Amino acid sequence: MESPAAQTERRRTPGSADTWPAVLLLPAVLLLRYLGEHAWAYWTAAVIGVLGLIGAAVEITGAVGHLVNGRRPWIAAWVLFVLASAVLVLVLRLAEQW
Repeated sequence: MESPAAQTERRRTPGSADTWPAVLLLPAVLLLRYLGEHAWAYWTAAVIGVLGLIGAAVEITGAVGHLVNGRRPWIAAWVLFVLASAVLVLVLRLAEQW
């Protein structure tokens, strides 16, 4: 059994699970890509996308903190790349359809 300090430290290290907002961003981008001409698809993608953007803002902030502190910098950089790319694509798609 791990000590509480070890559990806390394990939770603070970045991992690939920090990209969970992509689960919300990907369906929103796909809705805009394939069904974006319909109003219901646009608004559904916007609502799902906003939830993903909020989650991405939280995880990007955490990844920047991990990068600054030097904790597993390659994983933190990967999380930043994946989430920033997904956010950029979603915002560009939403602006394109509007």
